[in-house]
Amino acid sequence: MIKIWVLIAYLSISYFLLPNNVSASIMSNNLNNNLNHSVQAHRSLQLVTLDSPEHSVLRTPAKTIQFPLDSETQQFIQDLQIFRDLKSPLGNPAGLAAPQVGRGLRIIIIQVPETAKTKRKDVYDVVPPTVLINPAYTPVEAAGESKDWEGCFSVPDSMGEVYRYNEIHYTAYTVDGKQINAIARGFLARLIQHEVGHLNAELYFDRLRPDCRFDSIEKVMKIIQATANEKTQ
Repeated sequence: MIKIWVLIAYLSISYFLLPNNVSASIMSNNLNNNLNHSVQAHRSLQLVTLDSPEHSVLRTPAKTIQFPLDSETQQFIQDLQIFRDLKSPLGNPAGLAAPQVGRGLRIIIIQVPETAKTKRKDVYDVVPPTVLINPAYTPVEAAGESKDWEGCFSVPDSMGEVYRYNEIHYTAYTVDGKQINAIARGFLARLIQHEVGHLNAELYFDRLRPDCRFDSIEKVMKIIQATANEKTQ
């Protein structure tokens, strides 16, 4: 019997492959436990969720970064490189925003590896681990919107369908203060929109529309698995 693999864009921390014989409840517990262990092992960083005492940082707009970077901000960016080493049982991180580790700064780190192209049809750009400072975007409205599942480790044990623009024009600065002006499409566009949302005190479920489903990770996994099975029949 051929295993069916389903790719989930688990934004704001991980995209991963899920084999259809893996328990969704075990998967969600392992992901959360592994991530917390990895982040908290780095003394200066701690994952913040809606259940955390420090959760207000998730609902407070992040501060714009001034250049040249001060020593504290430079050190935080160095600490944020732990993103490169974070592992879950089912994948690697796709993105992380500073408020998610307790810092109200307009800084995100993202990546889209080459292997993602074989798992999703909407991956057009490969991005190595990249820090973006003061990122912002404007939609390319003519490209329309798409609905897809999103989840977030700042919102434990839930996933929801979210509409995002298919294409955006985004700006940001590198750690050296060089400005970036670029176009992002598909998965990269969704990823940037999700992470910038964190900087604006927004969580993905704030964007749910009446036709968007929202449920526990376990139930959503069953929905996705059932859909994948139907497509192979």
